[in-house]
Amino acid sequence: MNEDAYNHAPGEDQNELDAVEIRDNGEPLVDFLKLCPRLVLAPRHPVFEFPRVHLLRETVARKLCQAANALPAGLTFHVVEGYRPIEVQRAMFEHAIGEAHRRFPDWPTEKLRIEAGRYSAPPDAKTPPPHTTGAAFDITIVDENAQELDFISPFELLDVRGAAMNARGLSETAQANRALLNRVLESQGLTNYVDEWWHWSYGDNGWALRTRAPFALYDKTELPADAHWVGDMSKMPQDFKN
Repeated sequence: MNEDAYNHAPGEDQNELDAVEIRDNGEPLVDFLKLCPRLVLAPRHPVFEFPRVHLLRETVARKLCQAANALPAGLTFHVVEGYRPIEVQRAMFEHAIGEAHRRFPDWPTEKLRIEAGRYSAPPDAKTPPPHTTGAAFDITIVDENAQELDFISPFELLDVRGAAMNARGLSETAQANRALLNRVLESQGLTNYVDEWWHWSYGDNGWALRTRAPFALYDKTELPADAHWVGDMSKMPQDFKN
């Protein structure tokens, strides 16, 4: 693997994220599937088998619903994941470190952690991982036959060279579909994390940094006791506290 293909600064500086003040407004997590019939939980996560909940902070869910209503006829958002417990975030980050080590076996640990942080938020940083705040979601668009639009060609699904929203070498179709995603989500004030075309948020540290807001609206929050899980709970990380 050519190191030059990946060796660039992350889309957002961790120190700048950590410097963002957080004033959590106390807004609850809500079930975005009940709130908005136009939203669908994706059948599976493309990488992990961890169970998922369909929760977001209320304002984020309402903005996403408005974006869904603006999609062209026949198209639907598939939400891959919204809120994520810290135990799952920690497991995903360890996986990202392993993937970075596979690509760059000679890199030192700290450099591997920085590379991993481009694709999975470090669970123990001052900045709460976006999904643990209920402010972030991963999303794609499907057609009337539940077939996902092309966002990645000519790259494979897990090829990090095509992960950034403005990745070089994308087909015209993939570029057009990403432009559609941008248009409908940005119209609601939702913001994209530049290194992952599928990752969007509102109200977290990343959103505050991107929009130059004076503070973030959401801190890390706890999972409601009555949350409905989708998936096999035996596949949760061992340190998960139900």
